[in-house]
Amino acid sequence: MDFLQSLVLPATTKHLMMVKLILALSMMIFIPFFGMLLGGTAFSVIFNSYGRKNKKPMYVRFAKDIIDKLAINRFVGVGLGIIPLLSIAFCYAQLLYGQTVITVSLLLVATFFLAVAVNFIYSYQNTFQIESLIETFKDISGLDKHELETKVPEEVTDYEFDLLNTNSNAGLWGFVLLIITALFFAGGTSIALNSDRYQDFQNIAQMFLSGSTFINFLFILVFSLAATGVAILFFFFGWQGGMHDMEEEYADFAKNIGGKIAFTGAALLPVFLFLSFFFIPKVALSGSVFVYTGLAFIGILLLCNLIYAVIKNSETKYIGAAFYLLILCVGFIVMKNESAFGIAVEKNLLAVNQKAMEVEAERKSKTVSTSGINGEEIYNKLCVACHKFDVKVVGPPYQQTVPTYNGDVKKLAGFILKPVKKNPEYPPMPAQPLKPKEAEAVALYLIEKVSGKK
Repeated sequence: MDFLQSLVLPATTKHLMMVKLILALSMMIFIPFFGMLLGGTAFSVIFNSYGRKNKKPMYVRFAKDIIDKLAINRFVGVGLGIIPLLSIAFCYAQLLYGQTVITVSLLLVATFFLAVAVNFIYSYQNTFQIESLIETFKDISGLDKHELETKVPEEVTDYEFDLLNTNSNAGLWGFVLLIITALFFAGGTSIALNSDRYQDFQNIAQMFLSGSTFINFLFILVFSLAATGVAILFFFFGWQGGMHDMEEEYADFAKNIGGKIAFTGAALLPVFLFLSFFFIPKVALSGSVFVYTGLAFIGILLLCNLIYAVIKNSETKYIGAAFYLLILCVGFIVMKNESAFGIAVEKNLLAVNQKAMEVEAERKSKTVSTSGINGEEIYNKLCVACHKFDVKVVGPPYQQTVPTYNGDVKKLAGFILKPVKKNPEYPPMPAQPLKPKEAEAVALYLIEKVSGKK
C-alpha cells in the first residue's frame, strides 16, 4: 500500500473538488516546464557534444543558451518541477484514498528521480558559466594561442579539462534521469485511469506491461519536442524583446533549429494524442473527454500553422501567440485527462465522501461543549464516594471502565444519566441528579483523566 495513504484523511465532496482543482493547476505548471526541461537538456547535450567534437563554437553557444533560457535556475526547477510533482502525488493519494494501487508510489519515485535530475542539470548549467569565466580570463591576459598553451598554469588547464568532463557527464545523467521521471510519471497517471484493473497493477514490473503507459510516455517525449522548440523561439526572440546580443547569423541559426524542433513535435502531437485517447478505458470515457480532446486537436493544428508561418516567412510576430497557444493546448489535454480520471474513480470518491461524513459524525459525537461547568467538581461531589480511578471501591475503577467508551463523551454521559447494570460483581449504579450538560462535563473529565490529558 502507498505509504502516503497514511498521511491523508477521507475528504468530503467539497474538499475533493478543491483537491481536483489543485491537481489540475499542478499539472498545468508541471507539464509545460518538464517538457521544456526534458527537451532543452536533450538538445543542449547534443549540440554541446557536436560543437566541441567538430570545433563549432556556434553550436556550443546554442547549447549554453538553450539550457540557460529553458532551465532558468535551480529555484525555478524546484518551484515549477519538484513541488508541483509532489503536489500531484499528494492529490492522487487523496483521490485514491482506500484503494490499493501503485499510482502514488510511482509518482513519488518520479519525484525522487526529478530531484536528482535537477541537481545534475544545474551542475551542467553552471559549468558553462565557469567555462565562460575561464575564457574571459584568457582573453584579458593578452596572451596569444601559443603563449596560452605554455604560460597558463597547469592547474588551470587541468581544471578546464575536468570541467569539460563534468559538463558532459552531468548533462547526460540529467537527461537520463528525466527520461526515467517521464516513464514513472506516465505509468502512475495511466494506471490511475484503470479503476477496474487496480488489482492487476501491484508492482513496478506490471507498469512496463501496460500499453497505455508506453503510449503516454511517447506522448510526453513528443510534447517535449514541441514545448522545447516553441520555448526556444519564445525566449530567444519573443520574451522581453528577445536576446539582444545575437548576430544575424546566430539568430537565423537559432530560429531555424527552434522552428524545426517545434514543428516536428507539434506535427506529431495529434498522432499520439489520438493514440492515447484510444487507450483510455471505457469506464473513464465521457462527453467532456471527447470535447476536450477535440479542442486540443484544434489548438494543436492552429499551433502547427503558426510555427509554419514562423519557419516559412521568418516572422517573429507569431512566436508569442504560438507559445501561449501551446499552454492553452496543455490546458485542454490536462482537462481531458482529469475528466477521464474523475469518471474512472467516481464510485471511489462517493465512498470516500461517505467515509468522511461518518468520521465527521463520529468526531461530533465525541465532542461536547461544557463551557462554565466544572466536571472535576461534580466528580468530587457525587462520584468519589463510590469510584476511584485505580482501585475498587463500591463500583469498579475508572481505569477499567472508562476506556470501553473509546472517548465517546456523549455515550458515557448517557450511561451516567441512565445507568444499566453491567457487571454482576458490583451493585447497580443509581441515576444521578444531573442535567445533560453536567453529565457530559463529568464524562469529559473522566475520559481526559484516564487518557492522561488531565
